[in-house]
Amino acid sequence: MLCGCGISMLAPSCTQQTETKKPNILFIMTDQQRFDMLSCAGNPYVSTPSLDRLAENGVRFERNYCMNPVSMPSRYALVTGHYASEIGYTNNTTKPDTARILPAAREHSIGNLFRNAGYNTIYSGYAGFYCGRTDIDAYGFTQNGTNYYQGPADFAEEFLSNYNPEEDQPFFLYLAFMNPHDICYGAGFDPRFPDKLRPHQIAATQKYIDLRKTLSDEEYRSQIPPVPANVEPNGAYAEIRETGSGSRNWTPEQWDFYRWMYCRLTEDVEQQIGRILSALEKSGVAENTIVVFTSDHGEMGQSHGLVFKSQLLEEATRTPLIIAGPGVRKGVVDSSNLTCGIDLVPTICDLAGVPVPENLPGKSLKPIITGNTESLDRDHIVIESSAGYQINDGRYKYTLFVRGPQKEMLMDLDTDPGEMSDKSADPAYAAEKERLYGLLMDNLQKRGISPVRSE
Repeated sequence: MLCGCGISMLAPSCTQQTETKKPNILFIMTDQQRFDMLSCAGNPYVSTPSLDRLAENGVRFERNYCMNPVSMPSRYALVTGHYASEIGYTNNTTKPDTARILPAAREHSIGNLFRNAGYNTIYSGYAGFYCGRTDIDAYGFTQNGTNYYQGPADFAEEFLSNYNPEEDQPFFLYLAFMNPHDICYGAGFDPRFPDKLRPHQIAATQKYIDLRKTLSDEEYRSQIPPVPANVEPNGAYAEIRETGSGSRNWTPEQWDFYRWMYCRLTEDVEQQIGRILSALEKSGVAENTIVVFTSDHGEMGQSHGLVFKSQLLEEATRTPLIIAGPGVRKGVVDSSNLTCGIDLVPTICDLAGVPVPENLPGKSLKPIITGNTESLDRDHIVIESSAGYQINDGRYKYTLFVRGPQKEMLMDLDTDPGEMSDKSADPAYAAEKERLYGLLMDNLQKRGISPVRSE
């Protein structure tokens, strides 16, 4: 009898070749897609069939958090496995310190790790790293197109249709989309719209203003997510609703359009992802390709009366994460383990057989993904922002603020999943607060961070 490599006496050799063949990596990232913006996560107001199918063929992590709820520091963590505070940043910046950032990128970036391991490392789309637009090669990738709407899908279709696994290097293809980030332009209510925005920043909003006009009121209303149950402000974030950039004085009708448009922008980018996954199937190398899907941070979506990102709250910090491919369990929803953006470098390296760098703060998720264990060796995660530092043990979230009127915040997600009631001054929670504060300070001290408040 015949096998794919020859007659039966060659079967052991065939098996050995299959086992030692390096898997390809397809990394797909959106911008500002919240953890629950997937129909497979139970959201009836968005349709994400391509990502739903990916989840059916892999593992979907329900308790995944970004390292920082704004783009540049989060993306730095995703590509290096390190906190951006290690290079002196906890926020976005238009004037990055290249002398400090680029050596760290060259040393730590997953692009360089895989390039050195013999991979063809390619990047297409939005390079929202520190210095990324001009120095993507420092991160170990060759840039192929900067259009971050249809561009990554266009490139992937062309690349995969021409890929020859017998002759070409294994690939690490990093595809980064902009949407649903365009919700940041305020669904048309931003005072900059349209005259003070660039054409591409106007396009998506105008598209949905026009689409709304084609829908009957009944059709439109059926597509609008309801006002969040936790719409009222709380704790340290109460003053933001009145004075901060994360609040808006919109009418109920404007809020409705904003929530509706966020869903439509999510579906827009999902269609592009569908093109990529279809091209992968047609290429014939899907069975030897690890696919990772995630987003850099979430979106407040009117929860606590807030919009956009930046806040150390569930809506802004929790992101989708789906991993599929050879050796990965199928149709698994992990709702118990805490995962974070800093886990992806060790995870992808581990899955591909590339040596995992030492002293990474994150953990490889391979044991969960392959079914070797159900429980990750972790009892908390630490994330950060320009406002402060937060420790999360799965039930309690303690935040130490370095700016703003409030110094700390403690949330009990079991009894208060909407984070409406700050427990930091409640005597009944004093022991938990002390425990989490100690763990957080130990983590920060080991990383050389001494939180200093700026009033």
